[in-house]
Amino acid sequence: MRDRIRIAVAKALRPSPDVLAGWEGGSAAFGVVDAYSDIDLSFLVIDAASLDALYAISEEALREISPILASHNAPPGRYYKLRDAGDFLLLDLCFFRVSDSDYQLDVDRHGQAVPLFDKADWLHASDTSDPAKATARQHRYTELQGWFLVSQDFVRKELLRGRSADAMAAFWGYTLRPLAELLRMRYCPARWDFGMRYLDRDLPPSVHAQFCELLFVRDLKDLEYRFAAAQAWGTELLNELAERVGSESSEPKNGG
Repeated sequence: MRDRIRIAVAKALRPSPDVLAGWEGGSAAFGVVDAYSDIDLSFLVIDAASLDALYAISEEALREISPILASHNAPPGRYYKLRDAGDFLLLDLCFFRVSDSDYQLDVDRHGQAVPLFDKADWLHASDTSDPAKATARQHRYTELQGWFLVSQDFVRKELLRGRSADAMAAFWGYTLRPLAELLRMRYCPARWDFGMRYLDRDLPPSVHAQFCELLFVRDLKDLEYRFAAAQAWGTELLNELAERVGSESSEPKNGG
C-alpha cells in the first residue's frame, strides 16, 4: 500500500508543468520505516502554482486506490487517511514553492530525501550550516537562560496548592519541554526545535532513558521528586551550554 500511494501521487503530479520535483521524507529519509510510519511526500512547485489544484489532482489519484476517509490541513501540508490503508498509514502531502526559504532538504534535520522525480536537478541538500538556524537556536538558548529557572515557580505553586492536574500541566510545559530543547542543543543541535519527538534517535541511550524516567509520575509526592531532578538537570545544561553557544555566536561570519 505504501508503494501504491507513493507511485500514484507521483505519477499524477509529474506531468504538471507547475511541479518541478518530488521526494519522500520522514521515516524513509532516515531508513527507519516500520508498520506505523506515515508516508511523507513533498513536491517543489513554481510560485504561481495553485495548491488547491495540485491537492485536487493528488486526491483524484488517491481515490483510485481507496476512498478518502479524512483530510486535515497541517501546514506546510495536508494529512490524508485512506479507508484501505489500515489504522496507522497516513499520507502527509506537502507542497513547497520555489521562493520558500526551506524545502526541508537539510539532511541533519530531515534525513536523506528519497527522490521520486527531479525535472531540473532541484533536489540538493540544503546547507546544514545555515547561520539563520544557528541564530534561532542561540536566541532560544538566551531566552531559556533568563526564563527557565523563573518559570519553575509555576510548577512549585501548583504543588503547594495540591492541584495535581495543574501541577502536571506546568511540569510538562515549563520544565520537561524546555529540558528537551536543552538536551537537543547539547546532543543534536540541528534538531533543537523538534520537541520530544524522535528523542530516542537524537539522544545517547543513557540520556534518553534518564529523560524518560522523568515523564511518568504517580502522584504529587513523586512529581516533587521528578520536578527537582528535572530542574537541576536543566540548570546543569544551561551552564554547560553557555560556553558552547557563546563560542558559536563569536565565530566570524562569512565576509566579516
